[in-house]
Amino acid sequence: MQDEEYMRQLSYGNDSALDTLVFQYHKPLYGYVYRLLQDENLAEDIVQDTFMKIYQQGKNGFVPDSFKPWMYKIATNGCRDYWRKASTKREYFTDEIVEGTGKIHHIIDRQLERQWMIDALDQLAPDYRMVLYLRFYQELKYAEIALALEIPLNTVKTWISRGLKQLEGILLEDERKGAGVNE
Repeated sequence: MQDEEYMRQLSYGNDSALDTLVFQYHKPLYGYVYRLLQDENLAEDIVQDTFMKIYQQGKNGFVPDSFKPWMYKIATNGCRDYWRKASTKREYFTDEIVEGTGKIHHIIDRQLERQWMIDALDQLAPDYRMVLYLRFYQELKYAEIALALEIPLNTVKTWISRGLKQLEGILLEDERKGAGVNE
């Protein structure tokens, strides 16, 4: 059964349909939110709030066209609300163009699961960090990311490209300094 069908079941009053969605998506959603906020308790609160909103929308009869991007949109908006409320919105990086992006794909493939990569990702502006996490950790397609973040598809492509370029710069600088070696 597809996720949208679980939402339809929820709208029919089958509350156990939410259990299936929670079981399937709690861990990846928590990982995404945690990586954005770097706070376990806050991440858990936002994930719980996300599932509460999903439940409420389902009980109101709403069935999204595509569940997964919609779920990430709710969670992302929860993170954005936190940043706004806490006045912790981080400064955005400039749009510097860095040449030589071909190396980044090799570096990502090699280091994806390492703390070094996570630390480097955490140095990016929130917009770039969100799209890269959604693309490479949650494996959402570009169109799904656009839906999740409510931004145009070309913006997703631009943010991913710029985020990768900045990430490449961070990783190359770390590599030059010797960080991430022998982890």
